[in-house]
Amino acid sequence: MPSAKQSVVRVLSRTPLYRALPQGAMRTYAALKYLGDNASGEEITEFIRKSGGIPTRHLSTALIAARAVFRAGADDLLSETLNTLEARFPESPDLPALRSDFLAYHGDYEGALATARRGRMLQPSHAGSVARVVTYGYRVLSTREADEAAVTALQRFPLNGEVLWAVAKMCDSPEQYRRLQEAWDRLSTRPEDLFRAVRQLATAAGRAGDVDAAVGLFAKAIDLVIKGGSMGGPIVDSKLEGKSAWTAFEDLHKALDGAGIPYFIAAGTALGLVREGRVLAADNDIDVGVFEEHFDREAMVELFAKHPMFDFDVVHPRTKKLGLRHRGGSPIDIFRFYRDGEKVYHDAVFVRWGNSPFEVRRQTIRGMDLPLPADPDTYLTENYGDWRKPYPGFDAFFDGDAPNVETTWDDYLRFHFIRRGYKALSKGDRKAAAVELQRAGEADLAKRLGVQQ
Repeated sequence: MPSAKQSVVRVLSRTPLYRALPQGAMRTYAALKYLGDNASGEEITEFIRKSGGIPTRHLSTALIAARAVFRAGADDLLSETLNTLEARFPESPDLPALRSDFLAYHGDYEGALATARRGRMLQPSHAGSVARVVTYGYRVLSTREADEAAVTALQRFPLNGEVLWAVAKMCDSPEQYRRLQEAWDRLSTRPEDLFRAVRQLATAAGRAGDVDAAVGLFAKAIDLVIKGGSMGGPIVDSKLEGKSAWTAFEDLHKALDGAGIPYFIAAGTALGLVREGRVLAADNDIDVGVFEEHFDREAMVELFAKHPMFDFDVVHPRTKKLGLRHRGGSPIDIFRFYRDGEKVYHDAVFVRWGNSPFEVRRQTIRGMDLPLPADPDTYLTENYGDWRKPYPGFDAFFDGDAPNVETTWDDYLRFHFIRRGYKALSKGDRKAAAVELQRAGEADLAKRLGVQQ
């Protein structure tokens, strides 16, 4: 069940309630949440300008609107607002945090790191500043320096989710995972502390290639649940809903098309556009592909490094895809599609998906000339089976759901299943959790959940 805040955000994204609100930052925020999913970036900027900009009298409400303007990409308004707020509220660490993100999206990682450090100095207990020091440190510092800063951050914030995610997503070596895990073990005082860190620590282990450790962390946490431990609430699924997905897709299309990169819409994004004429709100990212003969990583990195609406997202060290994140919050995967034998494949960390070779053809959807597989029925049937019927529980990494998936790293697949089992358990669905645990090879844990299969 979504939280009250998530329910409000969902309503604001689907309904133009802002029209009934009085002028002010809350009206601006509500409008941007709605327009972000239902209008272009130009329309969003026009609304802000017609509203007279962002009110800056009260910091809390000004931040709501400023963050929304940041996500919409109205940078002239954002710069003006940040300058005003920083002069009026010089001791707020939230303002350097927002400015550091702004600088990062403009490719100024040194400035982003320096600004995040300033926010940390203003308030050493500000987790957002510390998380950004870690994230942007990996863009600027040597690996050794960045790794040391990450360990220090974990030591100061061993139970803070934002800091732990920043630390975990940048862990790329067995040595760094060992340092992080040892530091956390020294600071953990209660068994239940694991619930607040297990997903991040397991992610760090998985990125480092220590899949047994990742599986073991989840198994230990599930054992605590079976013994009566409280997980503290459901794990929320990551979805595109409320993240300005259509605006992100428009910006991506314009960037790739404008640069002459022959891309095409793939996987779940192709499914949404063909079946429903839109990006699926329940999907967790935007997927596009580029055939291997045109997949020039350096050229795409150069393109998006200069684009103020995109920053690079952290991907697993073993994947060949290019990960992006749009200012609105939508993650984007650009996959390399390559020929192997009689099929065309694209890879994830531990699986690959095979399709019959296909051509790309332009189709008009929502007024845009978009590149899609020329025979979408064949392409989507190979990927999803009965693609015309929505299937909310579809697991693209499981061959019982995805007809064309092949596992390339069996141990990591165990990690995938036990992670899904833990998430199901957090939602109180022991039956679904038991199914996932069986798939992970954890028959004893599945049996101890006490549900009949």
